Amino acid sequence: MTLHVYILFILLLTGCAGSQGLHLNMLQQTLKDEEVRFVGTPPSEAAVSGSSRQGPPKLGLYIMPTGFLHHAFEWTLADREALLDWTNRLQREGLISGTSTVQITSIKGNQLAQLRESALRHGVDLLLIVDGAAAVDRYNNYKGTLLYWTILGSYYADGTHSDALCLVRGSLWDVRTGTKLAAEDAQGLSKIVGPTARVEDQDGITSARRQALTQLIEKLRDTIARIGRGQ
Repeated sequence: MTLHVYILFILLLTGCAGSQGLHLNMLQQTLKDEEVRFVGTPPSEAAVSGSSRQGPPKLGLYIMPTGFLHHAFEWTLADREALLDWTNRLQREGLISGTSTVQITSIKGNQLAQLRESALRHGVDLLLIVDGAAAVDRYNNYKGTLLYWTILGSYYADGTHSDALCLVRGSLWDVRTGTKLAAEDAQGLSKIVGPTARVEDQDGITSARRQALTQLIEKLRDTIARIGRGQ
């Protein structure tokens, strides 16, 4: 009886409220605030001038860390491999001359400035910064209300919804001048319904993130082609 009451209490804490909805504007604000902190003071107009590069640009790739508050996920090895496979396709198409994964080696000062310094050492012309955030709306339907008071109900009744929204953003920067040339957003949405003991929010986030990442790289392909022609 004590175990039964304990399980019921946990269920009440983890999903009995109604849907709160998924708010894209909150995810957009999270990424906007993070970019402001990351970029710091933009370069002066005197430091901005056109590029003299000839031929396809070399692309640098930086994936922003996401394993902290308001992001709700960590980039996986599969995500990184998908991005690298995509850059390899860009190179085969002649849209870029090559790619390099760029890292920040110091935490002092302006992070974008450090990233540009690292990119310059690798001969990078364009820097692609990928960031993302997700949110989950978990709630119960009438089956949960009626059946979750039993232990078996929590394992077999399709009474819990887990909706996940993921927003990913790719911004392209001129490494030499530090100017942002373009930015693209993409969204992914996942909906899971099942027993509360079996529904994993992270499964929904993973599905939404993969959708968004697939859409993002399709958008960025055309953007990179356009920038390459313009330069």
